[in-house]
Amino acid sequence: MENNSPIILAIDQGSGSTKALAINLKGEVLAQSEVKIATSFPQPGWVEQDPEEIWQSVVTASNEITKSHKISALGLSIQRESVLFWDRTTGKALSKVITWQDRRASELVEKQLKNAAKVKAISGLELDPMFSALKAQWLIENNNFNMGDISIGTIDSWIAFKLGAGHIVEAGSASRTQLLDIQSGNWSTELLSIFGITADQLPRVCASDEKHICTNMQALGLTNEVPLSGIMGDSHAALFAHKGWKAGVFKATFGTGTSLMGLTETSPQTIAWSIDNKITRAAEANILSTGSTLVWLAELLGTTPDELARLAPESKQVVELVPAFNGLGAPWWDREATGIIAGLTRGSTRADLAAAALRSTAAQINDVIEDFAKSNIEIDSLYADGGGARNEYLMQMLADLSGKRIRSSQLLELSAFGAAMVAALGAGLATISDIEKIELKYSEYTPAISESERQIRLKTWRKAVHQSRLKMN
Repeated sequence: MENNSPIILAIDQGSGSTKALAINLKGEVLAQSEVKIATSFPQPGWVEQDPEEIWQSVVTASNEITKSHKISALGLSIQRESVLFWDRTTGKALSKVITWQDRRASELVEKQLKNAAKVKAISGLELDPMFSALKAQWLIENNNFNMGDISIGTIDSWIAFKLGAGHIVEAGSASRTQLLDIQSGNWSTELLSIFGITADQLPRVCASDEKHICTNMQALGLTNEVPLSGIMGDSHAALFAHKGWKAGVFKATFGTGTSLMGLTETSPQTIAWSIDNKITRAAEANILSTGSTLVWLAELLGTTPDELARLAPESKQVVELVPAFNGLGAPWWDREATGIIAGLTRGSTRADLAAAALRSTAAQINDVIEDFAKSNIEIDSLYADGGGARNEYLMQMLADLSGKRIRSSQLLELSAFGAAMVAALGAGLATISDIEKIELKYSEYTPAISESERQIRLKTWRKAVHQSRLKMN
């Protein structure tokens, strides 16, 4: 690669904001813009966003970058499992974005339990309202749509459609809908039948590095010759940025929730990516509430997440907080679990609660690591990225509770970086060997407590989880 490195526009459309970054092929972030996204909670368990607001945030954030940088390709990283419907003729959104956090389709789980084993065998995923299929079924059953006119899509489908790329979805994102056959990489007629969806309502499944020539790139301040040549789910993109195609790379991405992912062909749960006409599969576990736990606690106490994170090291008491606000995700997948705080005393402080919120993140990750071990997926070192990776207290607590070495990326925007690198591949600007030469910097954390102390700490956590999962009559 030449010193005058091409610049990729990477759009990272996440749960809380849309970020646009200018990234070159040396791995340098040259500029960054962020637009916050509103989330509404119209009923208990409902979590929605406005599709037009999401699109406008992409436009605003991108134009802030493109006005001062010459862009060679566009890469897209997106929040996964969220779903929306729009009119295929007019392009008008017919629903809100029902986000991955939304639990309104829980009522449909009981009706579908008879199909749970089949759904998991084909899709790789546990039957759960987190995934797109049940949300789409709920939308169909609770609205009077003209079924011949609707397009169903995920966030990447919506943004690509608005850019003029047609009705598409990237393979990894498609695998998170629970409608895809994880082995063939195609929509499953059996799953579509189970959830009451037809193939013509769904996007065309495309490769992660497919090169799309769009008709509305000018909305982002670009010419239509600039290709959309990289699309990935945020967690998949972060794994790619960690050079996750190499053996032994397993990562945790910290955001609203936390995704743990690493490549495997043994009982995979997701398609990691489809690059160079090859589908690569991964094991993944999704923890529903990590960053959002700290946000909730900050709102409750009238402070900020950053201030709570600073307070946490001052904690003198062990308080356990199990953030089962909408049930528990991996490894429990217990939608009836309830959030609890255990171990409170009259002397408990805000610092104790802050430490409990962070401890819940580390403890949930350890639960997942132990669950993976049952499937002979052994993790020696865990790579970390996202907002939580900058918190040294959390990273050390994670090393202590997991007994593993933690390698925390000093470049926090790994999802955007991964999408940019895939876009470079798709546009023919770089090869895998070029990307392998980019050196990322990491901070390392190793366990600082004894194994006996670790087990004592985990015992109090497991007791709290047990209490969270007790069914109330």
